[in-house]
Amino acid sequence: MEKEKISVLVPVYNSEKYLTRCIESILNQTYKNIELIIVNDGSNDKSYEIIEEYKKRDNRIKALHTENKGVSYARNLGLDSASGDFLAFVDSDDYIDEDYLETLYKYLKNENADISMCNCKFIEENLNKSYTKTFGINNILVMNNEEAVENLFYYNYMRHSPWGKLYKKDIFEGCRYKINRQYEDLELTYKLFLKAKKLVYIPECKYNYLLRKGSIIHSDIKKSNIEAILLYTEEILKEIEKNHKNIVKSAEFLVAKHSLSLWYKVPNKKENKEYLKKATNNIKKYRKGILKNSKVNKKSKTLFYISYLGRIPYKILTKIIKKIQKG
Repeated sequence: MEKEKISVLVPVYNSEKYLTRCIESILNQTYKNIELIIVNDGSNDKSYEIIEEYKKRDNRIKALHTENKGVSYARNLGLDSASGDFLAFVDSDDYIDEDYLETLYKYLKNENADISMCNCKFIEENLNKSYTKTFGINNILVMNNEEAVENLFYYNYMRHSPWGKLYKKDIFEGCRYKINRQYEDLELTYKLFLKAKKLVYIPECKYNYLLRKGSIIHSDIKKSNIEAILLYTEEILKEIEKNHKNIVKSAEFLVAKHSLSLWYKVPNKKENKEYLKKATNNIKKYRKGILKNSKVNKKSKTLFYISYLGRIPYKILTKIIKKIQKG
């Protein structure tokens, strides 16, 4: 009996340097019944030619070319085109181990779960370095939806990103990524988790995430990003307070943690005054409860203790801590 089909969605924008490695890692999976949907989001490098060349070689590839409308639009276009029973996302500068899909599929089926997840390895570009965060977890974890969302909000061992996960396709019914906003993962992932009845986490590192200069994660924060973070975290907290009272503390932590991040990243300019004021209010409102919360890890508690000193000392001490951690 043939295994069920997995649709692998890859949004692409000017990824010629990394695209071949990404595509090869997907086509060479031990799990063979896949369709690879590559959405070219208006690239102006050689990504188009690379995609079309691979399309000629492998009939499992579906190539979609569109004007540049952003990663959310590209993901949504891929979702609308997917014919598989399951969905997986891979970023175009990343790559996956050859048994990535096989592993996620196996545990999803074994546990009768709706979403399976694995850990990842971080690859530092041009430094020939890689590292992973083990989180002290060595066993397979099976969770209900609220347990998974709680761990997601506490950033214990899960990430809001779509990659590193295998989803039953019907989880995405009625759910799409917000267009023209960054941090769209923050807005959607927890909703997908709440739609699931059961989720399984695998501590093995099967996804390889490239850390490179110029990527969103390393870019200076923009006004639109600040607004999105404050808006999404506020909306999430309201939703959790209304419908999932058992995990409200984790949503409060999510709000405060992102506000701390804004303290660190947002330039002290006049146009940012209101945003920083809001972030400061969030930190002060939830800090005491977070420090008493046994589910918050020591590293996060340390940062909240430091926040009592004020924003400028917090930024200075956080920079020092980061340098020490990098060695």
